[in-house]
Amino acid sequence: MSKKFYESYVIFDGNLDDSAIEDLIKKYESLFSKNEIDVVNIVRIGRKRLAYEINRKVNGFYICFEINSPPDLITKLERAYILDESILRYLTIFVSDKTKVEKEEHFKHKAIMQAKFEDTKAKELKEELEKAAELEKAAALEKKDAEPNKEKVLEKN
Repeated sequence: MSKKFYESYVIFDGNLDDSAIEDLIKKYESLFSKNEIDVVNIVRIGRKRLAYEINRKVNGFYICFEINSPPDLITKLERAYILDESILRYLTIFVSDKTKVEKEEHFKHKAIMQAKFEDTKAKELKEELEKAAELEKAAALEKKDAEPNKEKVLEKN
């Protein structure tokens, strides 16, 4: 049977420590390999506050498994998610080729925009530092010019 590309989003209990979450990720990686599911990428989105409480929990650790799998194994995978008490929510979606291309283009565009933003911020920071240096020089020159005037005033008195 041919494999299709899926994204499986999982929210683990946010109260678990990092090592426990890594153990859960390894557990699901081994489950994938046992069932001949190819893991393309694992995106660790991270700890976030939930929009609403789930099982009296307010924080979750978000993971996205990008996998190639036969369609009939997705139900088996989701059954494993249901039985795992450390998983608060899950969502597995099929990603078509067209959607994959659009996603790649989106992230390329996002990276370009982020690079432009960082360049602009770096230029602004450099300009601010240069202005501050010029102001310091001007203040130092004014201070030097003011010191001889003080001496002349003192001499006259």
